[in-house]
Amino acid sequence: MWMGCACRTTRSTVCLDTVNKPRLELRPETRSLSVETLLQYVRQGKIRVPDFQRALRWRSRHVLDLFDSIYRGFPVGALLLSKHEAKEATLRFGPITIAGAAAREAYFVVDGQQRIIALAGAMLRSDKHPRGDIHAVWFDLEEESFVRAHGSQVPPHWIPLNVAGDSIALLSWLNDWPFRNDRRDLVARAIELSKAVREYQIPAYIVETAQEDVPRVIFKRLNNSGVTMQESEVFEALYHAEGPRPLAQACARLEGETGFGEVSADWFLRCLKVVEGVDLRKSFQDLENDAAALSTDAIEHTGEALKRAIAFLSEDAGFPHTALLPYSLPLVVLARFFHIYPSPHARTCSLLVRWVWRGALSGVHTNSSDATVHELQRRIAVDEFTSVERLLETVPAKVDFPTTATKWYGQASKTRLCATAMVHMAPWDPETGEPYRPEDVQELLARPIGEVFLDVGGGKHSSIARSVLVATRDKLRVLLASGAELLESHGIDRKAAEALGRGDLETFERRRQKTLDARFGVFFAERSAPGESDRPPIAELSRRAVIKVAELERA
Repeated sequence: MWMGCACRTTRSTVCLDTVNKPRLELRPETRSLSVETLLQYVRQGKIRVPDFQRALRWRSRHVLDLFDSIYRGFPVGALLLSKHEAKEATLRFGPITIAGAAAREAYFVVDGQQRIIALAGAMLRSDKHPRGDIHAVWFDLEEESFVRAHGSQVPPHWIPLNVAGDSIALLSWLNDWPFRNDRRDLVARAIELSKAVREYQIPAYIVETAQEDVPRVIFKRLNNSGVTMQESEVFEALYHAEGPRPLAQACARLEGETGFGEVSADWFLRCLKVVEGVDLRKSFQDLENDAAALSTDAIEHTGEALKRAIAFLSEDAGFPHTALLPYSLPLVVLARFFHIYPSPHARTCSLLVRWVWRGALSGVHTNSSDATVHELQRRIAVDEFTSVERLLETVPAKVDFPTTATKWYGQASKTRLCATAMVHMAPWDPETGEPYRPEDVQELLARPIGEVFLDVGGGKHSSIARSVLVATRDKLRVLLASGAELLESHGIDRKAAEALGRGDLETFERRRQKTLDARFGVFFAERSAPGESDRPPIAELSRRAVIKVAELERA
């Protein structure tokens, strides 16, 4: 009897994955797999990524570091694979897709997903000149380093990794390379690269079991003993274990449909909680029986609310891309607002613009804690006009504007606010002689903000006044040689351009700072509306007056 009570009282503290006592009947097999063999398995559909795996977390630097370690012979860690039967499926490894046939034996990745996708995404892609994504990896034969290609042109001494990793493709590339006779050292280096990468051996533990829960238990233990899983990963692993990851799909769909940039799965999940009225302070492990919070309908509702919120932030508030959004807090709160009021009055939208900009310029929106979001969520109630009035109460009516003497720092709110104002000056593309279109700006901002706004001094950004929306030094040279109208679109007068041409950065910076501060002041004032009445529309005031009169008459 006592033993039974002890089990009941302590069960909540027992690791859940030990309740059914899963066990390996056979000890893991230890093997060493060459990169070439591993990629052959990927092509054959033998490598599978189970549904409980994390979404991709690696960035470009992680992919480049992996290949650099392989090239230099550094350890890259062991893989853990589970071998068992696999159904027919479409398999995705970064930019490539494999038609996986049903197989009696396949290798499911328990640990090593990011590494395998990096290898396959960079080395198995079919495009001869990969660009843009994090798997567009090239090798600089001169510098002996791995690089990612962005623009349309790459130096002739760069070789794409998908070519270097294929011996036949490499021979063809070398035969066509114009410097094959003059730079025999680089030819030898390309061959050395191919051999080093293809023949690199990665240790792998292979688990063979018929128990479906075992790989999930191993996965959870591996990840809980290291970096804590994000709540979005917990959400998908616990409640949407079968089929594609709904959060990842929703985020990808949102980015593709809006062009607004990435909304991470964890921020999407915060929005989902707010949209569905779930307390942000509760984790999804505590909400297992909450159907509203866990249903795929909630994901769809949140996606629709976010599309409306993004359209407002982009078109009304003037932030065309997440790269320019100074704080993420408004996105979460607006998702709630536009879920409840999907088609608000024009006056409501004008007042929401003031709330966004006053909160950004004052720094109030820095605080995005769960408690803050909960309080703002609580203020959205009754009706849209009362809701927006209550939101405006949380930000000051008058705010200070940043100046362009401020030091440029890509992640800082003042930098993003000034960069947004710069975009709204409607600058012209020096090469086409036409204003940048909204889609042009969004395409530019898909890159790191520091690569989009060029420091005219050639070094790191020392001030916002020295930053110009031209992206490359070639475009800057064309800009300085352009007419007054094109220069003015970038806030540069003729004397400032002449000063820069002769290397007088101090004069350029002083003149442009004066021009930009005047324009930015107007821009910030239009959006934050200091000193203006924040009243609701006349119709709403009339409605309230009628209600007040009726209440007085009843009294």
